[in-house]
Amino acid sequence: MFNFLFSITSQIKLLTDMLTFIKIFLNYFYLKINLNRYYINMSIKSNDPSADIQKARPKLKATTVNQYEIQLKRLQKLFDTEGWDFLKNIDSVKDKLSDKHFTTSRNYYNSIIVLLMALNHDEAHDDLIKKYVTVRDSLNEKYAEEQSSGKISEKQKNNFVELSEIQKMIKTMENEIKKEKIKKKEKLTKNDIELLNGYTIFSFLIRLPTRNDMSGMQLIGKTQYNKLSDKDKKDINYLVREKSKMFLVLNEYKTKSKYGEKKIDVPKDLEKILRMYLRLTKKNNGDIIFTNFKGEPISRNGISQLLIKTSKHYLDKSISSTMMRKIVLSDKFAEVNEEKQEMAHITGHDVSTMDSVYIKEK
Repeated sequence: MFNFLFSITSQIKLLTDMLTFIKIFLNYFYLKINLNRYYINMSIKSNDPSADIQKARPKLKATTVNQYEIQLKRLQKLFDTEGWDFLKNIDSVKDKLSDKHFTTSRNYYNSIIVLLMALNHDEAHDDLIKKYVTVRDSLNEKYAEEQSSGKISEKQKNNFVELSEIQKMIKTMENEIKKEKIKKKEKLTKNDIELLNGYTIFSFLIRLPTRNDMSGMQLIGKTQYNKLSDKDKKDINYLVREKSKMFLVLNEYKTKSKYGEKKIDVPKDLEKILRMYLRLTKKNNGDIIFTNFKGEPISRNGISQLLIKTSKHYLDKSISSTMMRKIVLSDKFAEVNEEKQEMAHITGHDVSTMDSVYIKEK
């Protein structure tokens, strides 16, 4: 009887030991699996950043996604790598971007954040995203503070000119067009096209200081335009040409989600310049208005490069459409803003309070 009980006790102990071993093994196996998952999740992998970003944020414009990818690939080049794990070391990234202007760095951080958010499966990159957001937001605050000062930044100061300088440059280009007898030419050269593009776009921006929204702009007649559906209009900017007038229709621009479609009448003096340009470049309804010598549409970046090249040639300044907005609006409103600041000081209010509470239409 004793031997029988001893045997059962031994078997139970053996079984208990086996179960304990199995439990230890399973716990080890489970831990290993989770560690593997952790390291896999922590690894930043993307074979196609554009596709990953577009999938995560389908409402982003293709041009915006493309800009993010360009900046991300430049970062890869700085780190001499084809992967993305270098993003885990934020101090190293900050060091690589330390020699760039803070607005340029801010754009890089935006691109990093967008990519990490697109790859943030199972919230694996939450902490890293928060760190980058903190850095990016501090640069946003610096930018807001600089803009609120009402003064041109040190970076922009070297390229800022008075509006009268832009007007002189446009007049010089107009004289060159006359001197080269471009209006009488049957076939235009590459230099002729570049001169006409520079003259026309600067003439456009000095009157209508938009962003690079003339890129991809399509010429269309009023009758044709009236037949377009909302779907046809979507994502396309138009110059609508009538016999006695012209107007712009902007559907594709930076703040379109807030303001929707915008219609802008073309001033008569600009209309004259545009009609001259359309005639010389032989543009018909349905054509993209601004093209290069090969007839290829000029991209938004191409518009910026054309403006910078033209202003560099005539003024030894790098003037983009953004700088044109500052030049035109500063000329028109700088004195008014200065008067508002002075009056706000006297009344004991900030300018925004004075505008919203005390200044009323008669």
